[in-house]
Amino acid sequence: MDISMPIMDGIEASRRIAKSHPATRIIILSQHDGKEYVLSAIKAGAAGYLLKKAISAELIAGIKAVHHGGYYFYPEVAKTVVDDYREAVQTQGLEDKFERLSGRERDVLKLVAEGYTSKDISKMLYISVRTVLGHRINIMDKLDIHNRTELIKYAIRKGLIQTDS
Repeated sequence: MDISMPIMDGIEASRRIAKSHPATRIIILSQHDGKEYVLSAIKAGAAGYLLKKAISAELIAGIKAVHHGGYYFYPEVAKTVVDDYREAVQTQGLEDKFERLSGRERDVLKLVAEGYTSKDISKMLYISVRTVLGHRINIMDKLDIHNRTELIKYAIRKGLIQTDS
């Protein structure tokens, strides 16, 4: 899909195609690398965005990646997307609370979610029960979670533990 087309621009065409045929995978091939074009294309449903200056090998790689269910962005475009995300995180406070946890706190969270007691965890990690309890308090404060059940739900959502299905 090209962005600059007669009658209907590629962004609107992508939006309509994605809405009416959600399984269709769309790649934008454009001369435009501006933030507004790139982000609009992604919002419209594009799974790839290449610049017309891309070499044929990049175009082939993009088509293959998108065809197999992945995403592909020309390096300059990927930089635009990452920069925009970082800006949003800084200005809108979208930081993942999980990133606030130390490595040891993550270990304790995983073990708590797996059902181990504080005593078990202390033996497994070679730390005192009191230290385990301190980590649990810190975890709950940092994640704004107030009980063990919510900790377990959070760990499942983050993929720290698997549920039997």
